[in-house]
Amino acid sequence: MKYLLVLWIVLCASGTVGFAGEGEGVSQYYSGKIGFYHPSDGLNNGLILGADGITEFERYHILLSLDLDAYPKQSVSVFDNPQPGGGSPPDVTDQQLLLFPFHANVAYELVQIPDAEAKVYLGGGGGYYFYFYSATYQTRTGGLLGGSLSHSSDAKNSGGGFGTIFARIVFGNTFLEPRYFFSSKSMESLGGNTFTIDPSGFSVMIGLQYH
Repeated sequence: MKYLLVLWIVLCASGTVGFAGEGEGVSQYYSGKIGFYHPSDGLNNGLILGADGITEFERYHILLSLDLDAYPKQSVSVFDNPQPGGGSPPDVTDQQLLLFPFHANVAYELVQIPDAEAKVYLGGGGGYYFYFYSATYQTRTGGLLGGSLSHSSDAKNSGGGFGTIFARIVFGNTFLEPRYFFSSKSMESLGGNTFTIDPSGFSVMIGLQYH
């Protein structure tokens, strides 16, 4: 529920901005989006959610946005060797990853078709990702008869910087947004075992924007 709470806060804040400070040639609005995310090896494919606040300078065909995405995932394989339990894949019985890419973007309007209420933007940006990872795994204690199994739990949170390029194809209030992330890796230790988080990859999201 943590990522839903964060998204709700950002969406409310974006909505407040969207109704203040508008002037001639400037539009402000916010949007919510959902889509498919294909990150680097280990994080696996899954559902990604997002919200953004946008300021558009219509006279200059420039769009600025502030985005927060959320990627919750349980089926990940992020441990390096040696792994929990000493095996491959790791002997993890339960795990949870919450990944939050937070980024600012600028885009230029390449195409506008007024009769179809269609626009195409191309741009890029950068930001910082935060993640929260927890895992429960089996460990074996020594003994004359092969030892016994016990369960251990641990959690880590960290992050790193990333860049992004994207396109935004708008039809009325609906849009399609393909995006590529190129990110630094974050390496941490959990229970004496090293794991790596690398959000590099691409997403394709659809959404609605509200003026």
